Amino acid sequence: MYKAVLSYKGTRYFGWQKTNMGPSIQDTVEQALLRVTQEPTAVAAASRTDRGVHAMGQIVQFALREPWEPAKLLAALNGVLPCDIRMLHIERKEFHPTLDAVQKEYFYKVSTEEVQDPHDRLFSWHVYYPIDDYKIKKGCQELSGTHDFSAFCNYKKEGRGNPVCHLESILFDGTAFHIRGDRFLYKMVRNLVGTLIYIGAGKLGSAKEILSSKDRKRAGITAPAHGLYLHQVFYPVT
Repeated sequence: MYKAVLSYKGTRYFGWQKTNMGPSIQDTVEQALLRVTQEPTAVAAASRTDRGVHAMGQIVQFALREPWEPAKLLAALNGVLPCDIRMLHIERKEFHPTLDAVQKEYFYKVSTEEVQDPHDRLFSWHVYYPIDDYKIKKGCQELSGTHDFSAFCNYKKEGRGNPVCHLESILFDGTAFHIRGDRFLYKMVRNLVGTLIYIGAGKLGSAKEILSSKDRKRAGITAPAHGLYLHQVFYPVT
């Protein structure tokens, strides 16, 4: 069993999971593994990032019948992967990428300049209207902790599931949101960001009231995918 840390720009991919709609990160990594090892290999990830979402520290797991030296495997895979996907680290480790994870941290980058630098266009949300940092930071405080986050979930067809999550921290530094928690609902991070930006712009009121309502219609928009980064996945220290 191998554990790998993966970094990628999600711009031209249809998310992590394999799909008939277009290229995916999962399929691209599995094809690289097949090319290098000559073994068909299934790769599981800690988070199924959506179309256009990026990652700095995606954690993946896979198994190989023939043993490989991790350093040699790392070099071989990076030699065949496209330039917008890179393996940062590989080690032999028995673990489960989702069940063993205890926390995840996401970044969401925003650009608040009147004119957005074109280099940022695919990697941050251009918020061109004035926002009040104080209102946003107050909203972040109200959303921290353990709550029912139903108001911030776009529910999938298969049902609602458990809406209670614990946000260890949610911070805004003027250019990015830093959000860390034990688990996240479907599109929850992007909904949190969209709501907080709307609060900062005066388009919505109290984050606490929105949270208490458990009503998705009371919250803000789903922020665009291209500003979101899976930064790090945390596991118990062994």
